[in-house]
Formats: sequence, C-alpha cells, structure tokens
Amino acid sequence: MRLHAGQDASNEVSDAPYSIRAVTTVDELAALEQEWNRLSESAREPNVFMTYGWFRAWFQRRAEELPNGDLKPHVLVLMRENTAAGIMPFVLRVSTRMGMPIRRLEFVTNHADYNDLIVGESSEQMGAVFCFLAQTQEQWDAIYLRDLRVSAEEMTFIENAVTQAGLLYRTKVEKDACPYLHIEGDSEKLMMRLSGHVRRTLRGRMQRAASQGLRIRIIENPHIEPKLIERLAALEEIKQIHKSADAFIGMYPEVFQSLFDSLGPQGWIYVALLERGEQAVAFQLGFRCGDKLWDYSKAYDRSFASIAPGTLLLPALLDYGFEHKFCEYDFLRGEEEYKKVWTDKVHHRHSLLIWQQNAASRLRKLAYHDVGEWINGISLKKEHIVGR
Repeated sequence: MRLHAGQDASNEVSDAPYSIRAVTTVDELAALEQEWNRLSESAREPNVFMTYGWFRAWFQRRAEELPNGDLKPHVLVLMRENTAAGIMPFVLRVSTRMGMPIRRLEFVTNHADYNDLIVGESSEQMGAVFCFLAQTQEQWDAIYLRDLRVSAEEMTFIENAVTQAGLLYRTKVEKDACPYLHIEGDSEKLMMRLSGHVRRTLRGRMQRAASQGLRIRIIENPHIEPKLIERLAALEEIKQIHKSADAFIGMYPEVFQSLFDSLGPQGWIYVALLERGEQAVAFQLGFRCGDKLWDYSKAYDRSFASIAPGTLLLPALLDYGFEHKFCEYDFLRGEEEYKKVWTDKVHHRHSLLIWQQNAASRLRKLAYHDVGEWINGISLKKEHIVGR
C-alpha cells in the first residue's frame, strides 16, 4: 500500500481511505479519550492493556520517572471520513547507551501481558501505518514492540507490511507463554480433569477454609469499594515479608487508583477477595476482556499457607466465569507449575524490532539492542551458574 504525503509529512500522511496523524502532546492525548474508548469497546478482541485509561495511567507514572522530557506520547491516529478508525498507542522514549542517544518508539509499559499493534477495525490498517512510519523516520531511530498478541499468520502479514515499507525488522517468540483454559462448565466439572490427588487436596482446603469462616467475594465494581487499594497493598506487604517478593500495587498505588477510577466504571476490572470478617486473606486482581477473564496480580497472607488461599480463588472465579458466560480463563504471563495443574494450553506472544536502512539507525540498533542482549545473556548465564 503506497502512501502519498499530505501538507506536512511530519505530522500527517494520507492514503484513501485513511489519513494518519501523530498525537505528540498531553493535551492532544486527552482529546482522544472518547474516540479511543469507543474503539476499545468495539474491538473484536478487547484488550484492557490497549485502553485509553491504561495508557494514560502508565504514561503519567513513567513520565515522572524519566526526567527532562525523555518520554513523550507518539500515538498514531488513523482517520477515515473525519472519524478515528484506528489507534496505534506508542510513546517516544529517548535513552542513551555507550554515549549514544536513541529515540525509540515502544508501548507505554512492560506491565502489559498482551499488546496489539492497532486498536481498531482490522489488520489492513497495518500497511498504512508502517508506510507512515517509513515516511516519518526522521522522528525515530528504532521501534521495539513487545508482547504482541498475534498468531504466526498475523506476524507474517506484519513482516510483509514492514518489508514493503522499506524498513528492516527482527521478530522472536517471547520466552514466557500465557497458559489458559476453556470455561466449559462450572468448577466441579473443570476439576474433573485434575488428578484424584489434586481434587481431594483442593476440596479439603475448601472445607477447612469454610470451617474457619473464610468467604470469597467477586467485586465487580472495585472503584466503589472503600479503601480497596490499601487492602490489596497491605496483603502484598505481608507477601513481601514472607517471600521477599516485589510489591506491585503497593509500588504503583496512584496508577492502580487511576485504573480503578477510569476502567472500573467501564466494566474492565474485577477483584476476587478471600476474607474472614473484615480481614483480607487473599486477592486476585483481574480483567474482563470481552468473553475472557484475565488473571493479572495476586497475593495472600502466608499465615494461612496451610490452606493455600491463592488456590481457593480459582474455583470461585471459574464458577463466576461460567455463570456470566465467559468462555476462557487466561492465567497471563508465566508458566508456573500451579497453572500447569489446570491446563497444557498456552497463548504465545511475539516481539518485533524495526529499524531503518541508514547507517545511523543501524548503529543505534546495534548499540542499544544487540549489545544489550549480549550483556543480558552473559548476566543470565552467570546468574544460572550461581543458582545451581
């Protein structure tokens, strides 16, 4: 698909039926909220990590962490007949390695387990976008897109579009897959696929939990639950004490409060909470994405470890999913053993690195990505040797 320059090729390129512009200021970004929400809600495969609320919350946090304007929005908007038909939610990050600055387009945060190239109608928009990026390549040195939720066939389509735009690329399958299971019945039916030992153990824990007065609530509107962020963060602190694990919600309370306030009323977020009276024992924060449930973050009080409270939330969520006609439960990133107990199915994700034909872009890609991957590889090998 060949694009023709508009009045200002640095800001807008047109090719019927699309024109494309780059949103590069916070004020312009705020003006996109309504159209962005419309596209997210009407997407064929809804993705909470591609919503306006997610982008805004993490952009504000990352912009505070990176001083001197080293992070700016660079959101591409595909317009058709004066209506936004697609959004490619990038940021432009400037960083330095070996004394060499590099301007890199990327997604807003690495805390998203799935990213999509475009929030919009169809994959046909990709050709227009990559041509736009080729024609405005004086604005960036490399594009690094992680955790892409694409099939092998879709990745081939993307590779062809990048090649036709005259850009260079490298792809790879991400190391951590995302286990998932189909919700084909309630938890009792789904537990029948587990071994007899696992079923007996789980039912025993459920009985002991009930005898201790523990109950599970699925909070569908977490934005109106009083002091919920504080309760979740407090459980994470207990987890840290026992396991030296990093806090997540407690590290970014303002981000999660923003997500609750913006995405909660839109129905994207749920929280499963195991309680004894007013005492929070375990939680799982997750997302409702179309007809799928996504398991995102969890913690529990280790003083209740004998009943493995984290495992008690899953049957309750499977019952919730079956009752509300969700078809899939996705554990998201990581292939931990407790997930393998339930399923052997996984979704794979891809990364895509794009750079330009010119020598400057090739050199920056070499310094930032190739050398960086080599250094990280050496570090991982040392860590592996030490850990044996």
